[in-house]
Amino acid sequence: MDRNTELRRLAQALHKSADDLAYLDKLDALALQKLRTNFQNSLLNKFGPVFEKIAGAGKLAPDSISATLCTKVFGPAITANMSYFTPMSKAVSLCKLFDADFMAEVAREQIPERAVNMLAELPVEQLKKVTAKLVEHGDFHVLGGFTDYIPEKKAIEIMEVIKDPAANLHISFYAQRKDRIAKLANLLSDEKLIELIAAAFTEDNLLVEVGLITAEMDEKAQVRMAKLTDKVNKTYRAKAKAKAEEMGYANRLTAFFQA
Repeated sequence: MDRNTELRRLAQALHKSADDLAYLDKLDALALQKLRTNFQNSLLNKFGPVFEKIAGAGKLAPDSISATLCTKVFGPAITANMSYFTPMSKAVSLCKLFDADFMAEVAREQIPERAVNMLAELPVEQLKKVTAKLVEHGDFHVLGGFTDYIPEKKAIEIMEVIKDPAANLHISFYAQRKDRIAKLANLLSDEKLIELIAAAFTEDNLLVEVGLITAEMDEKAQVRMAKLTDKVNKTYRAKAKAKAEEMGYANRLTAFFQA
């Protein structure tokens, strides 16, 4: 688990910058994750029975009426909290009646760890629309949180709507499962990976991100990344090595540096 990623996710949840949380420097990644999830669940823990009661009352109502109540009365925050107590078939039916803007607003309020079943059941076309809307508004932290839990087959399809290679790296910036990102990246064409590598060297944060992703790849995939990096710029691997040594993950990139 990457501590810096978890620190960024906690900072977003608290509407702070990572620098504002410097007083938490003694907490490791697991402790930061626990702090974040406790904070995100605090409202739900306090008012869970209320959200459950509201969701229960709507089980027998026609979907059109329930959808109107969610968009016109409850709003995205209450709808997000109700979603955890709504039967999955009902939740999927309601989502089909929401537009992408409202779905994106609900996604911003949801706790990824509690949305696993919904991510598994929602049609991928709906997820693509929400993804496009979140990317449009730069909500990379929201997408990063969901990336850890969305089924891989859907994740592969969803990547198609993210045209900006830097956006993919910004999303990964907030995703804890770098191994999943590495697996998805390895499925990309050489052309797409070259775009990703070029984008990574535009700023230090993205360079670190692509380094952490490559570190999760096997030897064969790392060699491929090395060759593609050289195609972009033959000086880039030396820059990547300096940054990896600075950040402490160079030992996991042996194949990449030796290729």
